[in-house]
Amino acid sequence: MLDDEPSPISKWLDRHAGHRERVVDEFMYQLPPGAGGRAAFRLQLFTARHQRPVAVATQQMSDCQRGASLINAAEACASSVWQQYFPNEAEPPIWVQRFLPESGSPRIAAVSFTVDTRQRRLGSPVWRPLRDEDVETLVGQCFDRGRGTGFVPPQPDPEEMPPRYASAWVALFPTPVPFRQPACMSVGTPWWRRLGRQIAPSHRARPCCWYHGGDWQKVSTLAIRLVRQAQARAIPHDEIPHDVDQQAQAIPLSIWEREALESLLIDTIRPYRPFQGGYNNGQHRAQAMLDAGVRLTLVERY
Repeated sequence: MLDDEPSPISKWLDRHAGHRERVVDEFMYQLPPGAGGRAAFRLQLFTARHQRPVAVATQQMSDCQRGASLINAAEACASSVWQQYFPNEAEPPIWVQRFLPESGSPRIAAVSFTVDTRQRRLGSPVWRPLRDEDVETLVGQCFDRGRGTGFVPPQPDPEEMPPRYASAWVALFPTPVPFRQPACMSVGTPWWRRLGRQIAPSHRARPCCWYHGGDWQKVSTLAIRLVRQAQARAIPHDEIPHDVDQQAQAIPLSIWEREALESLLIDTIRPYRPFQGGYNNGQHRAQAMLDAGVRLTLVERY
């Protein structure tokens, strides 16, 4: 690419940017009944005549105690906002999601979907990383980057132990039921296939989707090692993601490997305890790891 050639993000912003007014700021937006799950986040909507609306959804870690993360429920959340706020629009709003970890920088992305205009439903999300400055260019003004003063965090169960990171045998994972990437993620991995892939694991990246896009064995091994080092230094649980990120800066990793490492720390894999079946989060990565024969990976337990 030539130095003066616009980047894909710049081209995308040039196509969609414009001054919009904020018309909705709902601190505790929740998916309505029948939307396909539970999720909570802050919703800011920006509109202008002759421009596509922009929806900025902001979520933090404690929101996930109320339901799914914006990553796992992207289709349901964006579809619900389209149906509720823009029922007469032929296109959905431009969807921007912002995830605020306990420490470190927010994870910001514009998400594009396949569109079923008849049912007004969205599918097959694709994430395009953004900066908050890009979001401000998109809507033509500054916006509130926080969770909002009207946010009411869920109260933890007083009898519940705090979460912790732990290593787990992938072959013992519950059977995932991935709802994305049907072409490359078959439902169910029988025990004999799991064992066979443990004997002959694959480190090869596949071009079919992000989940199969790299070496989960390498990333999992690194995540477990760096987390154990942080735990040995008595780093508090909610500060471990930032500590691991700082340690990983000195390690040569691809873009995919850094994204995958971050996902294991922030968008954690959480099989139901104690591996009774099903997932609170992470079943797509679990399926990709089963496909590759990964032996141990990092999970979060409560």
